[in-house]
Amino acid sequence: MVAANADRRREIDRIVADERAEGVRAGLHPFEVAARIVDRVPEMTALEAQRLARGWSRRQLSKLIDELYEADSLAPVGLADETICRWEHGDRTPSPERIDYLCRVYRTRPDRLGFGVDHSASTPGTALPGLIAFFPYTSRESDHDLRSRIVDAEREITVFGLTRNAYARDGTLDLLGQAASRGVAITIYVMDPWCESRRDRYRVEPAEAAMENPERYIREGLIPLREAASAHPNWSIWTFDFPISFAVEKIDNAIRIAAYAPGRRGTESPIFVYDNDFPAYDYFAGQLDWLRARAENPHREPWRSKNIHVRPLTLPADSE
Repeated sequence: MVAANADRRREIDRIVADERAEGVRAGLHPFEVAARIVDRVPEMTALEAQRLARGWSRRQLSKLIDELYEADSLAPVGLADETICRWEHGDRTPSPERIDYLCRVYRTRPDRLGFGVDHSASTPGTALPGLIAFFPYTSRESDHDLRSRIVDAEREITVFGLTRNAYARDGTLDLLGQAASRGVAITIYVMDPWCESRRDRYRVEPAEAAMENPERYIREGLIPLREAASAHPNWSIWTFDFPISFAVEKIDNAIRIAAYAPGRRGTESPIFVYDNDFPAYDYFAGQLDWLRARAENPHREPWRSKNIHVRPLTLPADSE
């Protein structure tokens, strides 16, 4: 990044703080936060944006690099803040070895840190039938894909996942309301805010997640969703109380899949979008059919004896 005067530096600090706060609120991947920072601060290098997106100081970055060297049974290099600053401002280029360690710290490729250009192309013959889109993590591109599909929905929007708090954002809520007004059947299944399975899931989050607190999740996620759904008889919201390993979103014939893995936030998961030519399409669509059956017939065995519940959304104020 080129030198900035004091006023511009303060403005940049504010932009970085805003984007990091929004990233935490929306559960964005650090790569996405870094991209947003660069969009608003075009003079900033990708390398610096990646560090700021994670809230690291240069000294913290140096320590993380040292830890990787030590894990490789090598002596730590003890990079000075001034050295990292020169790299981030484009005054000097790290050696290939240092670039490799930077990529390992940030878990990415050199071109995403501003070193070189990715000229790779997809390997011929590896296309998977039915795969119509792929996103490496939750991003503006994946959000645009979701919203576009909601806009174009004609019959069905069925959502199943841990929180699905992205649907509670104003823009997405408006699109869902418009879809419901067109007669699209909307069904949303979210994990019960108070169930043990939800607490267990957040125990393996790598850091505090925005929706970990049940009260906050109810306030910022479920209440807006229910208020929007209350105006449409064809829009229902259900809760479930059992563990899950992936989220499913079915919009007409398209299915979007994202995984939940220990030690990773849900928004770090890759997102795969399939149509009904995908060989395992029926497997994922069948998960939604199973949920629907649990909702329609809660007394069916063996699920009743296993305390598996899919219930209409009930909030604390409903029982007062």
